[in-house]
Amino acid sequence: MNLINFKSALVILILSLGISCSLHSQKKTHDVWEHTEIGSITIYFSLEEALKTPEKIRGLQLRDLGLNELPKEISKLKNLEYLRVHHNNLTTIPDFIISLPKLRVLEIGGNRLGNVTEKIGKMTNLEHLGLKANGLTKIPENIGKLTKLKTLNLDFNYLTSLPESIKNLINLEDLSLMRNDSFTRAELEKVKKLLPKQCFVR
Repeated sequence: MNLINFKSALVILILSLGISCSLHSQKKTHDVWEHTEIGSITIYFSLEEALKTPEKIRGLQLRDLGLNELPKEISKLKNLEYLRVHHNNLTTIPDFIISLPKLRVLEIGGNRLGNVTEKIGKMTNLEHLGLKANGLTKIPENIGKLTKLKTLNLDFNYLTSLPESIKNLINLEDLSLMRNDSFTRAELEKVKKLLPKQCFVR
């Protein structure tokens, strides 16, 4: 191979590698997750992309984006079942999230809620609720209205007790209270007695 041909081949190789790296670096807008809490589901990572076919969207993840509030456009996703918005700067669960009619999974851990609105009791289709690391000091009485709830994650908060209404969570299978350092053993035993026998408490 002469020098000219060698240089041409080298240029083509560099361009090919550049295109390959560029394509690889592009972020996925969605992906199929096979093993979620509610089975296989397509999760969108771009709200803009999801809004192109809002009626078809069942799963959305907007994590680690520094969001101070959730975009109201999420309310257009009427068939949304799975929503993960953890590790942002959210201070409230807005009404338009509470009103999503088919939502089964809400992961909103690692935010700055401080407290949970009593309106949480309206989310009666919820099966999985993640509230860890939100600086929570209490859980509202209306949590007891979430009778379909299977898992409840309250890790890394400042809770000292839970409302007696948790006895109504008849389908609860897993309650996580780890690193609520002021939650006494006596209070933990009280909680266990209120919950169904199948519920694992930690």
